[in-house]
Amino acid sequence: MKKTLLATAIAGALGVSAAAQAATVYDQDGTQVDVYGRINFGLTTGGLDGHNTDDQGRVIKESGSEFIDVFSRFGFRARHQVSSDLLAFANMEIRPQLDRQHNSSPQIRNSFVGLTSDPFGTVRVGNFDGMVYQAITGLFEIQEYEGYTTLSGGATAARGDSIAYSTPDLEGFQAHVQAKHLSGNNAPMGGFTDPDTGEWVEVDNSSTQSWQSAVTYTWNDLFLGLGYNQSKDVEDRGASYDGGGANPAGEDVWVGAVVYDFTPAFRLGVKYEEVTDLHDQDRIAADAEDSIENMWTLMGVFDYGMGELYADYNRVRYALDGVDSGNRWTLGANYRFSQPMYVWAEVVDYDFDSDQSISDIDDDLRLTVGVRYDF
Repeated sequence: MKKTLLATAIAGALGVSAAAQAATVYDQDGTQVDVYGRINFGLTTGGLDGHNTDDQGRVIKESGSEFIDVFSRFGFRARHQVSSDLLAFANMEIRPQLDRQHNSSPQIRNSFVGLTSDPFGTVRVGNFDGMVYQAITGLFEIQEYEGYTTLSGGATAARGDSIAYSTPDLEGFQAHVQAKHLSGNNAPMGGFTDPDTGEWVEVDNSSTQSWQSAVTYTWNDLFLGLGYNQSKDVEDRGASYDGGGANPAGEDVWVGAVVYDFTPAFRLGVKYEEVTDLHDQDRIAADAEDSIENMWTLMGVFDYGMGELYADYNRVRYALDGVDSGNRWTLGANYRFSQPMYVWAEVVDYDFDSDQSISDIDDDLRLTVGVRYDF
């Protein structure tokens, strides 16, 4: 039976595709260990200045040309067949910065252990992408570098101190649930003095959890997904996020998506996301660019044989009052020299402008070209 583009995309979102080029480095006594990774370099130019400032309030230049590392990584995947229907597994993935010599420690991207069984499903514990991203929103991350926009990404209320369960495939249906533990340790007991106002702020130092869940259904070439990410706000209490933080706009993120393989070479996806419990406007104003109330995404990928052409368009409604809706889009292509190596090019426009329209084509475009090798 042929493996459709949709099936490939879902496998990638669930973290399976990284094993495609994996090499087995240990296989003994029922335990197998694979090493895998990718090296991805790019040259980028353009984009917007004015997003970031230094500690003196001066704008940091970001729109010039730059040679960059594009999320290179390597990892180890281990598994052990406990019984005929039970598999134990572990994963550790590291993200170094490979475009220059440096002495900084690499980032631990994920690290988890778990058990999986065809009759009972999969449970994992540790540091991993959120289940809404793994099951739904990750299917829309088609970019190599920039341009991907979502309200519930891999790090949103995830990546650390988490436990998750996924049911087995039940005739196309599958459900996922995740809890991220937020500890009240290492915070002042009872409260703290606000440095801006000088007032004492009472806080709850008890631990809590942030939940997310997703339900998906796959039938032939059709995929449907519905997800919820609580993204619990803990700013006014002693508990804190280890790993990924909460959505900057508010709590209770809802996601609905449809992806369809029209042909073996072409897939199209539509996604809607919304934050239903917004923070107050003063807090949103401090992070207005990233605070989105709701958004629509249209995504398409075409496989022309030696590579892919891909594009997406995002209609974004910002959470800050008085700021008009925005338009963000990506256009990209790649060409594969061999199974592990390909070159790619992308154009992105995610201009944060109160009066932009879909027809805006201006100097805010970012152009990036690169080369990637998977192993």
